[in-house]
Amino acid sequence: MTKQEKAKDARLRREFHITLEEYKRVLDYQQGVCYICKHRYNKKGKRLQLSVDHDHKTGEVRGLLCWPCNKAIAILQDDVERMHNAYLYFKNIPFEVVLGEKRFTAPGQIGAKKRIKQLAAFNAAKGKGGKKETRQGRRKSGKK
Repeated sequence: MTKQEKAKDARLRREFHITLEEYKRVLDYQQGVCYICKHRYNKKGKRLQLSVDHDHKTGEVRGLLCWPCNKAIAILQDDVERMHNAYLYFKNIPFEVVLGEKRFTAPGQIGAKKRIKQLAAFNAAKGKGGKKETRQGRRKSGKK
């Protein structure tokens, strides 16, 4: 066992009461991917370091997840009903159900410079004023 492997084994034993060998067995069972999203590599093509997921209330060690999936479970507070409701939300999108059609906006994160440009182009293509309308709307909300 290398020095790095010994350090990882010690950390796994201390934090999760599992061995590096047990971690590797679960990793093999999961075929080297995050159990939820099934990704093996990040956006840059680098192999994901999978985290040991555990229930924050009971301490039960569950499996290996990538950071975003592990964080999503934490945000949903390890609540199976919330996770199920999130699933139902994506299967029955309220705007689509109520309006009878899909609605779209420019993709991206609200407030991001790239999205502001995409939104201006999206609105211009839809005939809704483009950049000027976007900037005016932002001023009204108190943002610069």
